[in-house]
Amino acid sequence: MIRHVLAAAFAVLGLATISGCSVSVDGDVDEAVSHQFGSDHFAAGGVVNLTDSVAGDAFLAGGHVNIASEVGGDLVAAGGEVSVGGGVGDDLYAAGGNVKVDAMVTGNARIAGGDVEVGPATVIAGSASLTGGQVAFDGNTHGYLSVSAASVRLNGEVHGDAEVRSEDLTIGPDTRIGGKLVYRGPRAPVVPEGAVIAGGVEFRETQASQYLEQTREPVRETVSWVGSVLWFIGVFVAATLFLLVFPGFATRAADAIGREPWRVLGLGLAVLVCVPFLAVILLITIIGIPLALLAIPLYVLLLFLGWVTAALFVAHRGLAAMRPGREVTLGWRLFALLVALVVLSMLRQLPFLGGLIGLVALVAGIGALVWAAWSRREPPAAAAA
Repeated sequence: MIRHVLAAAFAVLGLATISGCSVSVDGDVDEAVSHQFGSDHFAAGGVVNLTDSVAGDAFLAGGHVNIASEVGGDLVAAGGEVSVGGGVGDDLYAAGGNVKVDAMVTGNARIAGGDVEVGPATVIAGSASLTGGQVAFDGNTHGYLSVSAASVRLNGEVHGDAEVRSEDLTIGPDTRIGGKLVYRGPRAPVVPEGAVIAGGVEFRETQASQYLEQTREPVRETVSWVGSVLWFIGVFVAATLFLLVFPGFATRAADAIGREPWRVLGLGLAVLVCVPFLAVILLITIIGIPLALLAIPLYVLLLFLGWVTAALFVAHRGLAAMRPGREVTLGWRLFALLVALVVLSMLRQLPFLGGLIGLVALVAGIGALVWAAWSRREPPAAAAA
């Protein structure tokens, strides 16, 4: 469900280009590309810091995501490291390698990550669902608590029932559970002195294989979503660097797709098919092994930049259509690139046609890169006598 929420958020972000709203881009490429659409806030980049209050929803993605302000609506945050403070006026959705929450949440909380820590300052008015490798809950939830993780530590307050699936459960002395605790694991948990579980403990023995089977699907979905978000961030950052470091070449390559579509498609298809075949031949000849070892990483880089070039072409066409005759700043170009990457990624998810669209975009991008590099080597035409 989170994936669909984020996809919808970025779809709205794409619509903002049509509306001609403002975009802010910091000078450092590690900083975030941010956008305000009505009362909602969107940001993505290497480092995303939200320090100003947001009246509506906030959608944030980055390598490091830090929230230290009030969000009036839903908060959706994903990244390598996510830290949530302040307050959330509705539901909280957070995922990342390391997720730490010390916030007031008016709605429900859905949190997933490698390490998840819900601090003692956290108060969740609704219910909480936590998934991860290691989960520590020291907060307060007024609804139920559901946890699935390899290792779980409870030392907070749950006004409703609590359900835990884990290989290892540690109950702290400050634990307060208003309902019952249902634990699925290999051995019964130890309730220390001072802990209060009003409804008692219901232990259901589950071996490691059964535990893995029960938690495989939510963990798989979590890992897939977090991986997709981090991959998208990495692609955008790399595409930004490509555009900033080689602006002329990147622009020529993207424009070549529109000028010579059939040529770049044919050239891209030839490169896509022939380079791996040539690398195999070089490996067989032994003497060509050094060339093959050089060709393989260059081929992988070409595939990556081919996808980026296709996104640049879509971004250029979108800007030309939406802002004809108007000055295009670097901020607009980066924002259009972000939207183009989102659009291409969403098109790839279409049934039947998604794979074909992705292949055509990749082939065109590869062909355009090779065409732009080769045409640059051609000598200028001789001047007329």
